[in-house]
Amino acid sequence: MPQIDKPNYLCVGCGACAYSCPKQCITYVDNPLGQYVPSVDYDKCIECKLCEKRCPIYSASIPQKHDGIQYNPITGEYISCYKGYDEKFRPTSASGGFLTAVLYNLLDTKSVDNVVCVINNHTESSFYQYDIVSEKDDLLKNSRSAYYPMEISSVLRYIRDNEGKYAIVVLPCQAKAIREIQRTDYILRERIMFLLGLVCGGMPGKDMVEYIALDNGLNVKDVQSISFREKSIADLNRQYSVTLRVTEYYSVRSRFPDEAFGFSYLNKLFHYRACNICDDIYAEFADAVFMDAWLPEHRDDKLGTSICIIRNKTLDDILTSYFANNTHCEPVNISIAIEAQNCVGLIQRKKKQSYFKRSFYHRLGYVTPEAKDIALSIAEKIKFFIRATQELLIQNKSSKLWIKFKQGAISFNKYKGEMKRFIKLVKKI
Repeated sequence: MPQIDKPNYLCVGCGACAYSCPKQCITYVDNPLGQYVPSVDYDKCIECKLCEKRCPIYSASIPQKHDGIQYNPITGEYISCYKGYDEKFRPTSASGGFLTAVLYNLLDTKSVDNVVCVINNHTESSFYQYDIVSEKDDLLKNSRSAYYPMEISSVLRYIRDNEGKYAIVVLPCQAKAIREIQRTDYILRERIMFLLGLVCGGMPGKDMVEYIALDNGLNVKDVQSISFREKSIADLNRQYSVTLRVTEYYSVRSRFPDEAFGFSYLNKLFHYRACNICDDIYAEFADAVFMDAWLPEHRDDKLGTSICIIRNKTLDDILTSYFANNTHCEPVNISIAIEAQNCVGLIQRKKKQSYFKRSFYHRLGYVTPEAKDIALSIAEKIKFFIRATQELLIQNKSSKLWIKFKQGAISFNKYKGEMKRFIKLVKKI
């Protein structure tokens, strides 16, 4: 029997298994934290285990290396690297607007017919949906990051059933899953022209939004829409925010690092545990990856600055003139992209620590991918053990208390108060 729906299986909720199942016996349901998790109809299951083979967490696939393309062990392959911003898209984007500008150019040059990205579209079960954008001017309403879970099975089925050339905005795990699927799915291989990745620090479940709403005295059912990283003259770009809109005239805003959004995200209260062992910072299976320039010289940016790494030769050729003509952009060494993420701790956390955590989680009974054999000093092993223990203790405590809250056994204030005290205690270790 497949293990994908077992408690000790580290799922990231990407949707690859649901799409790949030849009997369509896998559906996604929400767990108590609002995370997508697979549910298997074992009466239909033929035990082919294709679901496990397509899983980005457990697949042993590594990004293909190409002759003549530079390689860095941290970022993966790269042809070019740029830093800067796009003046047109910067105000409405999460950082400097590079990704939106690239998508705009792909549609404008007819390099793709459709762009797949997320849009703020509130339904009974979700605040976000995938959108198929064919008109370049419609990209403005899809231009911000969404710290919200999305699974890709339905959009892959749409692409399979509808001809055209597609570019998809993806997280690192989704990029790997799609590449794994494309190995045997010739329709997706032909129709998906480009995967455009986002640097990711981990994905929370939907209930993070409910936590933020309750912390601000709102019932999440009264929230009409949410928007992450809206820009304001009152905030710096590094002060991530989420805006919860109740009516046209009333909304609340929660910021990093000390308000509810920062507290819940940075402490991973609702995060997928699979994110804890992910080692892909730069979406290495994608054709390009986009990120914030978290560098000292941009610390006081209000509107944000982007960094882009391009790996695909065709994509690089399409975009050469755009980057050359953008006076707010400059080519930079790949070390700048590395330093930008090192400044916020991602290099340490998602490279060395993730390998250590794989062995750590395996000893705790989780099904884990193979841990790479890397040299660690005694000091590093002690530090990583402490941090992995803290992280898991906090997530376990949060999960247990949140379930009690959802069952009505404790109040929200009881959950919040206990979590704050527990985190303070754990971080003294």
